[in-house]
Amino acid sequence: MEEVGECIMKKALSVMMSLILICSVFSGCDRFYGENEATESDIVFEISGEEDETAETLGENIDYSKCEDILNSMSVEEKISQMIMPAFRYYTDDYGQLEAVTEINDDIRECLNSHGFAGVILFAQNISDCEQTVRLIDSLQTANAANDDRPQLFVAVDQEGGSITRIDFGTSFCGNMALGATGDPENARVSGEIIGSELSALGFNVDFAPVVDVNNNPSNPIIGVRSFSDDAEMTSMFGKAFMQGLQTTGVAASLKHFPGHGDTSTDSHTGLPCINKTYDELKENELLPFKSCSDSGADMIMTAHIQFPLIESETYTSVGSGEEVYLPATLSKTIVTDILRNDIGYDGVVITDGMLMDAIAQNFSILDSARLAFGAGVDILLMPVDTSSKYGIDELEGYISDIATLVEDGEIPSENIDSSVMRILKLKQRKGLLEKYDGSEIDKKIETAKTTVGSSENRLKEWETAKKSITLLKNENGTLPIKSPGGKTVVLTADADENEPVEYVFSLLKSEGKIPETAEVSVLCYSYYDTETLRNEIYGAENVIALSKLDYAAQLNPYGSYGYKSASLDTLIDTAHENGASFTLISCGLPYDAARYGSADAIMIAWMSKGMSEDSRIEDGDLSRFGASIPAAIYMAFSEDESPSGKLPLDIPALDDYYAYSDEILYERGYGISYR
Repeated sequence: MEEVGECIMKKALSVMMSLILICSVFSGCDRFYGENEATESDIVFEISGEEDETAETLGENIDYSKCEDILNSMSVEEKISQMIMPAFRYYTDDYGQLEAVTEINDDIRECLNSHGFAGVILFAQNISDCEQTVRLIDSLQTANAANDDRPQLFVAVDQEGGSITRIDFGTSFCGNMALGATGDPENARVSGEIIGSELSALGFNVDFAPVVDVNNNPSNPIIGVRSFSDDAEMTSMFGKAFMQGLQTTGVAASLKHFPGHGDTSTDSHTGLPCINKTYDELKENELLPFKSCSDSGADMIMTAHIQFPLIESETYTSVGSGEEVYLPATLSKTIVTDILRNDIGYDGVVITDGMLMDAIAQNFSILDSARLAFGAGVDILLMPVDTSSKYGIDELEGYISDIATLVEDGEIPSENIDSSVMRILKLKQRKGLLEKYDGSEIDKKIETAKTTVGSSENRLKEWETAKKSITLLKNENGTLPIKSPGGKTVVLTADADENEPVEYVFSLLKSEGKIPETAEVSVLCYSYYDTETLRNEIYGAENVIALSKLDYAAQLNPYGSYGYKSASLDTLIDTAHENGASFTLISCGLPYDAARYGSADAIMIAWMSKGMSEDSRIEDGDLSRFGASIPAAIYMAFSEDESPSGKLPLDIPALDDYYAYSDEILYERGYGISYR
């Protein structure tokens, strides 16, 4: 009875939290929409009413006189440097080969020593283990500390959780859409808090997360499960909870990608997306999460390289194609200043997405993109120059000088520069980054990082959260939980790196007594074997479990160039049934493939396909890589004492005769069944 009571109490608290968060999302609706709707041709922006109390995290009551003193002492070139965040991901060696930067060289050290940059961004190539990462960040901060008055660097990373993680040995959790599937924003808050605590222990102070894009386009090639939901209110609740958890650790959160990347069919890394929505349409959907989180004290917001021709009418002649393109959000004063600053009321730091992405680099000259971005009201340019060589570092020197000339000539408003630097300095003050960097206790920092990052306690929370996210959509004839765990089970993986998590979970199931030690389990990747070999492997099996990893819609068509895996799965389902075996499909990429394999006996959604390193275990504190979602799904498939509880955080459309998404909804948001 105590367990039942505890369960009821937890459910009640979850409902209460959801109601509170829903109220917080809509508390600013009057301010956001206003009584007088504006037209796209003559947009009027107005904010009124009381602000969210949590917005005081932006520090309205702090004495910023020191920031003013620093600003007043800076030259124009020093101000421009403070508005740039380069990357030192790779560097060219003496033989002309690119090598990952895991420790800084003399060229990088001199570059940091000569300029007071806003910060640097690190990638997976910069990060190998705890000690190396702490020492690298220490060396970056030390090189930056040319004198006592220079602010410390923002040291940023894309640690969203789930599939987008740069620190593989850390606790990454199961990703945003999996968190949405748990139905409880508290899981998002805990995820943000744990990720933030591990980042802070390593020396990071900025996380480019959470993604608060509303994934309302199933064909989106870049957001997908990085989003919490295809519903704006749900995205607002979970995004706000993740952000607040992250910020409690002292790590700055950066929402992305404003004003919304969820309804694109083009990846801005490789092209220039276009969304034909009016401002009113954005206010009803994409802008809601940004508004909610802005009111709650968001530290940073990252812009999207996306055209909105019904909002921004100014065009530019593409340097790549010669065609006229609309200014993307990153370069649009209408979107950055008029909408984000004036209408939404956001006065935190605005940073661009990577300026070397094709959406910008293939269409705008390097100097024009800076002129337009700073003119639009952007505060920090992320990776505007390729600094992977001495030539690139020299180019960055000239770039800063050229922008300073634009300011002095009045082509970039000097007041924009001063306002931006002041916002950056204010955020650095709130994060304790105006004080001189102290690297004296580096050994102690390393030991703290080793006991914090990927700790067994954090891994266990990751594991439990992953189990809560597993969503069961179909369970014909009570296929699950598997009734004959002692019989032969064949698990077919989509990619080879999924084999290790599968083998791990079966060792866990055996150690917990959920399946006999003598159970015969065969694991192989169906992408690597011919049909006849797979048929022979399935022969004699009682249970067949297959992982499906959908990356983009074209993979759903078995007759298309990218549909070989779906064609294989069709054959494997038929083969299993011909041999009297049950077939369970586990979706571990985009969940839309749940509509593709209706002939499977059971369908589960795991939400993430991240693999594992060899010999990874939950109880270990020093793992190089651990993905909880695939093991959690298989674990639940064999658990009679636990049942899947996840609910869809998005609609899954039915497929038409050509394996394309239709307007019919096959599984509605909120759907999910259990064993009981």
